[in-house]
Amino acid sequence: MAAANYREPLPEKLHADIRRAFDEAYARAVAHLQYRDGKPELSFELRSARMAGRATPHKNLIEINKVIFANNAEWDFVYDTIAHEMAHIVASRMYRSRGHDKAWKQVASALGATPKASAAFDTTGAEVRKQSKRKTYPFVCRCQQFEFGAQRFANFLKGSRYQCRACKHEIKPDVKQTAAFADLSFARRVKLKARSF
Repeated sequence: MAAANYREPLPEKLHADIRRAFDEAYARAVAHLQYRDGKPELSFELRSARMAGRATPHKNLIEINKVIFANNAEWDFVYDTIAHEMAHIVASRMYRSRGHDKAWKQVASALGATPKASAAFDTTGAEVRKQSKRKTYPFVCRCQQFEFGAQRFANFLKGSRYQCRACKHEIKPDVKQTAAFADLSFARRVKLKARSF
């Protein structure tokens, strides 16, 4: 399952295993720890390159990373991860536990999870960071166009001058492209106007 497949549904068997693990971990919390809060919400919307699951106790929410679960569909991984996150919810709500402290470790053990902060698992395809297109500003000389990044543009506004290596003329902002400069503050627009002529 690739990063683009976060939108695809999980295989039915894996989805059923996740639900079964969720129900079993909650049932153990009720039976062994007398946990009385409502069953947490289960979400399949977590997108992370390194987290299989995440608990948010104040929202009573457990989020699951579909790509990582698809890569690690064995029952031991599924149950251990779900029980790990359920332990965060239960320990936080019953004992005001934070992180992987002593109370969390006791709850995790009671739920049948490995009481460790993390485990090794296959994260192939879980990368979600996209290359963001950096903001650029159009500049021109007599022979070609340039795209200045934010730092070079700021240097230009402070007085730096740039010269084209090909035609040896000064590189100046292409102020005809007004949309590219529309998000500038008033002060920067004034500086730009003063430096453009």
